Amino acid sequence: MAYQPFSNYNISDPYGISPEQRLSRSLAGTTRTAKRAKRGYETDRFDLGKQYKKQVPQLLSNYAQRGFETSGVKNLGMADAAANYSRVMAERGAMLDDALTNIALERMGAYGDYFGSRFQDSFDANTQRASTAAKIREALS
Repeated sequence: MAYQPFSNYNISDPYGISPEQRLSRSLAGTTRTAKRAKRGYETDRFDLGKQYKKQVPQLLSNYAQRGFETSGVKNLGMADAAANYSRVMAERGAMLDDALTNIALERMGAYGDYFGSRFQDSFDANTQRASTAAKIREALS
């Protein structure tokens, strides 16, 4: 096995030539994806909060028009509205958690690829040195 110090370099990809560049590109992509997921969650949270704040006075006025402002029906309707808001926010939070977990796994894979290529380079260099040392010992004996 011949030592090839540039075996992990890809000259056909100008943005991912070296293992370091590929790692950097991958980390930049996952950072952008994480920011986009968090921004989407915050937008949903804001929109749902505004929608809920508009919904509460409408519900109260509807119950007041029907004469249910002191009944358990009003409380039940308000509880349903609040439960729906909480459920949707919990679903959005779970989706954000899943997205961030997938991003963390992608980052771990990028680091694994990088350190694997670095280990392979080191291993190849050591194999080449050991082969050369064996040839020198053989030539001296």
